[in-house]
Amino acid sequence: MSKEHDPTGKSAIRGQLTRMVLIPSISFLLLWAVLTAAGTIGALRLTSSVQHGRAGIAAFDRLAADLRDERELTQVFLGSGSETARDELLEGRERTDDTFAEERERTRALLGSGGDELTERAREFFETWRALPDLREKVDGGEVGRETALREYTALLSGILLVDDAVIVQLHGDTPRADGFTALELMRAQERFAQADALLSGALAAEAMTYSETAHFTFLTASYRDILNGARPNMASEAADVHQEMHESRSWIQTQDLSLRVVARAPVADGDGLGPAEFNSEIPVEAGEWNRVMADTGPLFQRLVDIQFGSALDEAWASAVRVIAVNAAGCLVTLLAGFAAIVCALRSSRRLIGRLRRLHAETLEVAGARLPAIVAKAQGGGRVDLVAELPPLRHGKDEIGRVADAFNTAQRTAVGAAVKQAEIREGANRVFLGIAYRNQTLVQRQLRLLDEIESAEEDPETLRRLFRLDHLVTRGRRYADNLIILTGARSARRWKDPMPLVDVLRAAMSETEDYERVRLRSAARAQVRGSAVADVTHLLAELVENAAQFSPGDSYVDVGSGFVKAGLAVEVEDRGLGMSAEGYAEANRRLAEPPEFDVMALPDEPRLGLFVVARLAARHGATVRLSPSPYGGTMARTVLPMRLLTVPPQTVPSSGNGSSARAAVEMVPQYGGRS
Repeated sequence: MSKEHDPTGKSAIRGQLTRMVLIPSISFLLLWAVLTAAGTIGALRLTSSVQHGRAGIAAFDRLAADLRDERELTQVFLGSGSETARDELLEGRERTDDTFAEERERTRALLGSGGDELTERAREFFETWRALPDLREKVDGGEVGRETALREYTALLSGILLVDDAVIVQLHGDTPRADGFTALELMRAQERFAQADALLSGALAAEAMTYSETAHFTFLTASYRDILNGARPNMASEAADVHQEMHESRSWIQTQDLSLRVVARAPVADGDGLGPAEFNSEIPVEAGEWNRVMADTGPLFQRLVDIQFGSALDEAWASAVRVIAVNAAGCLVTLLAGFAAIVCALRSSRRLIGRLRRLHAETLEVAGARLPAIVAKAQGGGRVDLVAELPPLRHGKDEIGRVADAFNTAQRTAVGAAVKQAEIREGANRVFLGIAYRNQTLVQRQLRLLDEIESAEEDPETLRRLFRLDHLVTRGRRYADNLIILTGARSARRWKDPMPLVDVLRAAMSETEDYERVRLRSAARAQVRGSAVADVTHLLAELVENAAQFSPGDSYVDVGSGFVKAGLAVEVEDRGLGMSAEGYAEANRRLAEPPEFDVMALPDEPRLGLFVVARLAARHGATVRLSPSPYGGTMARTVLPMRLLTVPPQTVPSSGNGSSARAAVEMVPQYGGRS
């Protein structure tokens, strides 16, 4: 067998790659096919965007119409304050809420159907929408006037205009074509028209129009007329016909006449000529006449906007279809031209692909199954035979074979390092555990001896020093327990019977260095089960000592507890400098996911207390979180599950008015040297 066809020969891959390179057209054809496919996919996405945009705009139009009605009804209610106006406003709000509920899915579909700008605009609108209930409450409570309410509702409607603007930009690019830009301009004109209607309706209800309202109304009427006149040359033909029909309609002419009467009325009210002139707030228009004319003009304006927007969407759809057709034709030609090259490449690379697939499958099998099992076995203390449990991959002597050999070397090195690390960790843990148990035995003997001396001593000063020594020895016992806990073992201290929570809290406080600065504010009426007393005491002592160490020496550390839905919460609060947001996040991550304790990989300044607290919390299903304190320091909140506690029936917290929860908490005297 020649080297050219020998899959294990040194030149097999080189020969196959050479044959592939000898066909220079393949790269070009494939590149063209990819570009054509990318263009087609882009066009398909554009058609999908058109569909989503059409549905989304229709939904937003319905919502905008109801929101405009609610804005006008709000103006009328604030102007008149009558019960009839209030009832109509409540009905309008209900229509708005019903429309939003019905169109929620179609509007929310825009969050995932468009680009970054459209998604952001839609998200901003939904965020702004959340302020509507608060605005309604202010309107009902008389906390806002007509101008403020008009401005707030207009801000909500501006969010809809921004979404429509983003839809057009997505369909037509950063520079929308004339039909899309004109549609947006008509929507802005419609909004100015509706604002003017709402403003005047509120003033008519109040039977007076202030100077600022008159100026605003003048601006709005001039603005929408200017926008309509400027958009006329760029309207679609059908939209231009509707525009002409609207301008020639009797209702439009009456609307302009009534608006002119409001704007052109005498600015100064008639007076006796003796005092200063007053602004003419009288409105020379009847409310019924204005409402009747606007009821006829509004639908004409809406029809104009709908037709122009439909024209813009139809043009975007037609453009997408043209792109799809061109790209599909180019793709077909490309595929036909490259068919021969593809067949040749498949023949020459079939064996290469097959070998690579086999290597890939075997590599995944080793990395996904064998290596984790071997590492787990080594970390569990078992003996590992690398030759028997990790046979090498054999794929010849060519380039693929050398890749397999390199993987064999890498995996053996990795497994060897893992086994060595596991052996070192296990040895270090055994040493730590032995030292810890010996220290704990000595500490227990010291405590018993101190108890005997304290019982026999009567001198107050000597007793004070003995108690201080007793306190230091107790802390030493806790430090020895730290080593035991970090190695995964359990403390030798055991309790058979439950212990009252207040005693557990005081025991934890007494095991800290600055116990005089610690104040016990409250303790729930509960008992900690004997099996958990040692660990809960140790956990809380670590948190209290951490709070004392990282707070000024003249400040207090407060400890309190109470029942919560998840169990019993114990809070330790200091008044130190606290940590940064990143520091809290990192500490809470360590507390929620206790890392594997590795003495060979400790940082320069290890905080063993975090390791210990995380281990103890994970052992008993408790949760510990650090957060900023209102006093500038840190609050450590520990939630103990109810299975660790025994609670008298009368003190079990309920979901009522809080009386049971208060009964479950006992206020205790402050514990500490200062008050």
